[in-house]
Amino acid sequence: MSATALICLGASDGPRAENLLEAGAQLLAEPGTSLAAVSGLYGDRHYLHTGDATLNLVLALDWRDPPQPQALERRFKRIEAGFGRQRDPRRRMPVPLDIDLLGALDADGPRWQPRYDPGRGYLFHGLSQLPLAPLQAALDALQRQRGFRGEDNAHGFYAYAGVGFVRRYLIERAAQLRDAGQREAG
Repeated sequence: MSATALICLGASDGPRAENLLEAGAQLLAEPGTSLAAVSGLYGDRHYLHTGDATLNLVLALDWRDPPQPQALERRFKRIEAGFGRQRDPRRRMPVPLDIDLLGALDADGPRWQPRYDPGRGYLFHGLSQLPLAPLQAALDALQRQRGFRGEDNAHGFYAYAGVGFVRRYLIERAAQLRDAGQREAG
């Protein structure tokens, strides 16, 4: 059985773009994964805090044998720790890396984790860049239901790196990580 995980990565401290790209490549290098879709890197003008502006990246990863959500979130926390993230129960900013499992996607559409609202500006902006028909149908329905237009939301964000660049980088870097892992194991 396969599944598509919808994942949002964010960074607001340190080498933000590099952290997002490397963490995304690490996720893509996991056994049995492939890249279904990716957003570009985008910055958020909405939240000012003591770090740099927040950069985000949204991934749709296909898993051949998907791990349970709890196991995936534990993996996310290990990756975050590798980038220097220290868990803070108050969820204080800035952070060098934050990885969230937004939900799963199948032919019937997305199944969101209860704590994530796909209508939140930064999530909607990234999700709307993923050319996956069931996801886009759900986002269109969300816009109609809530009475907003996605393009009106876009003014609060800025492009940092395009989808084509991000896709190429993730695929090439994940291949390098897989090769290195095979050499270490073999």
